[in-house]
Amino acid sequence: MKHLNSRFYLIITILLLLLVLLGFGPRFYLRPFFDQPRHLQMAQLPIYLILHGMLMTLWYILLLVQSALVNTKNIKLHMRLGWVLGVIAILAVIFAIPVMMGFAPRMHALGFLDVNNAERLWLQNVMWTNDLLALITFSGMVGIGFFNRKNKSLHRTMMLFASMAFTGPATGRLFEWMAPALFMEGTVLVFVLFPLSVVIHDWVKEKKFPKYPLWGLLALLMMITLTFLLPSFEFWTALFRSHLR
Repeated sequence: MKHLNSRFYLIITILLLLLVLLGFGPRFYLRPFFDQPRHLQMAQLPIYLILHGMLMTLWYILLLVQSALVNTKNIKLHMRLGWVLGVIAILAVIFAIPVMMGFAPRMHALGFLDVNNAERLWLQNVMWTNDLLALITFSGMVGIGFFNRKNKSLHRTMMLFASMAFTGPATGRLFEWMAPALFMEGTVLVFVLFPLSVVIHDWVKEKKFPKYPLWGLLALLMMITLTFLLPSFEFWTALFRSHLR
């Protein structure tokens, strides 16, 4: 199918990598050259955080390489490299767990997160919820994509949309230092525009509504909806409070 080799997917993977590099540039890649907020002012980042950052960076780089290999019809190398990508995904998920479970408690311990400040508590709850949902979504989509490698359209969609699920933190940090007033709105907008653009592209290209990108879009829309919905429930807020202790 000709559309599977479209340059559009190569452009999308380039944009995803740029988003990650720009979003985490001041806080991770170029950390020594930027003033850091109080909760990140430490002599050295925890090793698990460094490993997670390196693994996720490698994921987005190889995602771009994989897209380029499909574009140049080097399918054999694409398939071999896919196994490497699978190992990276597993390791990235493993090291993501201590990162997301340790962030809010560290903010609380440093006094940056006041549990009596409802607005601040809600924001941290939203970020924690998004991290958890992104981890579940990423793992599920990568698993579906990996075990359906022979279904090229489903495989491509799942690997691409799995990568989009983890863009929230990078996008949030990008707006945090470039346009703080648009932090929440901008993050949600960028998050939705990525999968929506794939649906529109495939719809125009195939001249029929694409089912796999639609499923991916609905999954990511559900993820972002739950990100804001769950923290509004008392049981979820109580769970988050217990997580801080």
